[in-house]
Amino acid sequence: MVKIKIDGVEFEVDEKKNLIDAAKDVGVEIPYFCYHPALSIVGMCRMCLIEIEGVPRLQAACNTPVKEGMGIITKSDRVKEARAGTMEFLLANHPLDCPVCDKAGECKLQDNAFGSGQGHSRFEFHKRNVPQEEIGTNLIINHNRCIVCYRCVRFEEEKVGESNLGLFERGNHSLIGLANNEPIQHNYQGALADICPVGALLNNKTLFKSRVWWYKSHSSVCHGCSTGCNVTTNVRDNKMYRYMVKENYEKGMFFLCDKGRFDLDWMNENRLMTYMENGSPSASTEVIPKIVSSLRGAKGIAVLGGAHESNENISKIKDSISSLGQELGGKTFLFESRVTDAQYKETEQVDFLLTKDQHPNTKGAVDAGATTSEGISGLLSQIQSGKIDLVFVLKEEIPEGLLGKVTVVQLDTNITLSAKNANFAVPIQIFAEQEGSFTNKNGLKQNFEKSMSAPKGLLSSAEFFERLVTSIRTKEEAVLGNR
Repeated sequence: MVKIKIDGVEFEVDEKKNLIDAAKDVGVEIPYFCYHPALSIVGMCRMCLIEIEGVPRLQAACNTPVKEGMGIITKSDRVKEARAGTMEFLLANHPLDCPVCDKAGECKLQDNAFGSGQGHSRFEFHKRNVPQEEIGTNLIINHNRCIVCYRCVRFEEEKVGESNLGLFERGNHSLIGLANNEPIQHNYQGALADICPVGALLNNKTLFKSRVWWYKSHSSVCHGCSTGCNVTTNVRDNKMYRYMVKENYEKGMFFLCDKGRFDLDWMNENRLMTYMENGSPSASTEVIPKIVSSLRGAKGIAVLGGAHESNENISKIKDSISSLGQELGGKTFLFESRVTDAQYKETEQVDFLLTKDQHPNTKGAVDAGATTSEGISGLLSQIQSGKIDLVFVLKEEIPEGLLGKVTVVQLDTNITLSAKNANFAVPIQIFAEQEGSFTNKNGLKQNFEKSMSAPKGLLSSAEFFERLVTSIRTKEEAVLGNR
């Protein structure tokens, strides 16, 4: 830590941080466009100009390292005039289309125009007009809004490892465009729209869906794989509209892949809302007694899956199946959360964020002991030999060869093929309708908030197993009588 002065006030800041981030830590905001803490510094926008004591010229804060005893001025007349000039140049050709721009409400250009702009324009000429283009499978560029901050180009080259975008032409004709005239197809088109500080890059999938101020937002964790990226959920009318990155400086989390970002429709559509028996709708009062009867008559019982569930649910399920075992006279339940090859291996990356393990809580399930020594292959062998004849499947596909050989109880959030084919299907809450935690591939336990309200009466996976315990105990009490 070092001591510096900002506008005459002494602060203690982290000497390893960039001046913009160091100032932000102590509550001083320096406006910027092109700077990003996870990308290289280019100093292209000139929005973060400041005065440094003893230096005659204004300096860009983004490429100024923190040093012991330095003094900076962020609010002098010179600084304000420079920033106002920068904003005037940036707005010279920028269209006044905030009412129809999807970035409105979370746009750096709006924020900095209000904070550092003059409130009027001296530009009397026609603004340039370049047609909008589709440059990706899910990416649009509005050239008129682009301020050439170069963030998108740097992100692709430094993080994705591709060079689809480049800066072409010069001066007033400068624009960001495709380098190879082929649409972008990588897994980070949503991230490109995210890091654009204005409304130049937008995603087709979220275009004109909702205004940002209509959302209710909560902190959460991406469900797409074992990386566990921090996200902010955007919910409106109890429907999940968007995942947005929640930057975590300490853990170096700044981006989100498209696999997790756009895999949201299942939360809003095709939900399993009723108990099912052999593919036909039924009721809990019909299905649960039959499951209890199957439990009593089973030779062996297994629970498959669980890595989509929170740490808290897994712990409660373990407690419930332990209680069930005791109530059933010492029957053993085998709990195996790992159902895919990727869950048994060391983490394998698909790209710099996405992993091959598409479960958010494999590490948490393993740490909680929701595993068997023989793994999924051993359980399937026991099923084939007839030692296990009742299987609960937690939000996974039913393994091949189980149907018709054992009684299958499918716990699911959606009407899937597995739910239709199972002997019994049980509707459960999605993780976003609960609060809890996931443990990511590195062992980092991260909490998520409840983002949506579950339909009335819909149980979580843990609550369902607790209900089984209650049903068995209630029946026992009825048989024994009140003594």
